[in-house]
Amino acid sequence: MKKIFVLIAALAMTVMASAQNLEWTGPFGMPYVGVNGGAVSTLNVENFDGFVKGVRPVAGLELGTYFTPVWGVSVEALGFFNTTTSWTLFDESAVLANGKVNFSNLLAGYKGQPRRVEVVGVLGYGWGHDYVAGSHGQYRTSDEPVIVDGVSNEVIGWNGVATDKNYTVYRAGAELNVNLGDARAWQINVKPGYLWFHKVAGNYVSTPVLTSKRDGRPYLELGVTYKFGNRKVKSHNFVTNTYDAYQKDYDALKSQYDELANREPEVREVVKTVTETKEVPVETKVLVGSTIITFNIGSCELTPTEKAKVEAFAKSLDGETLVSVTGSADSKTGTETRNFALAKNRANVVKNALVGFGVAEDRIETDYTLDATENVLTSRSAIAKFK
Repeated sequence: MKKIFVLIAALAMTVMASAQNLEWTGPFGMPYVGVNGGAVSTLNVENFDGFVKGVRPVAGLELGTYFTPVWGVSVEALGFFNTTTSWTLFDESAVLANGKVNFSNLLAGYKGQPRRVEVVGVLGYGWGHDYVAGSHGQYRTSDEPVIVDGVSNEVIGWNGVATDKNYTVYRAGAELNVNLGDARAWQINVKPGYLWFHKVAGNYVSTPVLTSKRDGRPYLELGVTYKFGNRKVKSHNFVTNTYDAYQKDYDALKSQYDELANREPEVREVVKTVTETKEVPVETKVLVGSTIITFNIGSCELTPTEKAKVEAFAKSLDGETLVSVTGSADSKTGTETRNFALAKNRANVVKNALVGFGVAEDRIETDYTLDATENVLTSRSAIAKFK
């Protein structure tokens, strides 16, 4: 039991760290449902041989969720098909709470989409129950002879009348999950593992009372899982922060950025000849009489090239000129709330840089907006100009 609490504590401590680069999905993360079927060993003991060489069928239903691409929990109900004298369909059942660790994402990182094949570790703890409805009983509850259907148990080997019993169940296992389709909403699951049944001598059990070592049973399940997904991010799986870009998109934007970054900064003489903002009839709308300081995707940090442009702009000022700095972000990338915050931070970063280059703080006014220009790259900017 103590180990279970340690596992839960470790999960809680790592949820925040694992989710730093992900869109927030809410407290329930990514819920899913799964159905499983397979076989579990019956240990080949007397009166409990199972269907095929000590193996009997098992079926299960699982409900769970992943809080991050690494950590998840579930509740699973298992039913073991009857191979004893009980008249019930299932002569044994178990309900387990499981903790899960996606080792593929833990060790290799999550890249914004699940891998086709993933390996997951599972630890479980729960409640088990034996059903003996209609059974004559097989195991000892009394030292006295018992007459069943007019025959003494001393003759036929019965030692008492059995009753339903409860006990604890432990699990250790793994999952080999194959994600299907472009959305990866469906999974095929292969689940090997081991079940331990913690039972007390003298109580009825669905197998004779055994040692702890022999009361463990290997099992193998095959299953199908459907991931409901999350409406906040409109995906069946976790979505990385929208400031992250795929490599091909980054390369295309980087080439545009390098071209703009190598332009000479505008000087004050040009600015003073213009008193109004004009729209230049080219692909990019540039404000004449201003300096555009551009930023990388999702960043408000000045590169050395952009910092040099801020310094040149500061040196072109006299001691009285008022300056306005308008931060901007591209609305096509990220959420509106984050983009406004990013635009505001960009304006403040340029303001602080101007102050560092000798411009009085009370001469600088800041503002922020989205899509300050028609160009995606220059919309990720802060525009400094004379008032």
